[in-house]
Amino acid sequence: MWFKLHPWVFPAILGAIGLFYLLVQIPLIFGKTKDGHSHSAVPFIGGIHFLIAGLISPCKWLALLCLLDYYVIGSIYWHFNPDALNCNDETNNEDDEQSDSSE
Repeated sequence: MWFKLHPWVFPAILGAIGLFYLLVQIPLIFGKTKDGHSHSAVPFIGGIHFLIAGLISPCKWLALLCLLDYYVIGSIYWHFNPDALNCNDETNNEDDEQSDSSE
């Protein structure tokens, strides 16, 4: 016997899972450890859940909620600004000192 579910059941479940991953990522991304490094969660997993939930839902524009994922916006930013990835202060200071001593 096959029964028909409401069209929002699976998108709501996938959206809830995506929201869970996004909420877990926030303290992991912005929190720092004692040695100054930050932990990261699994990239794009919350955005992928939102994308799939939006594409199988009756309202397809909900797929744009995948842009709420930090890594989606970050990857676009890092693609167009590759200098943003060089955030290690120690290597930048060493490069500055080497350029000053060579002059």
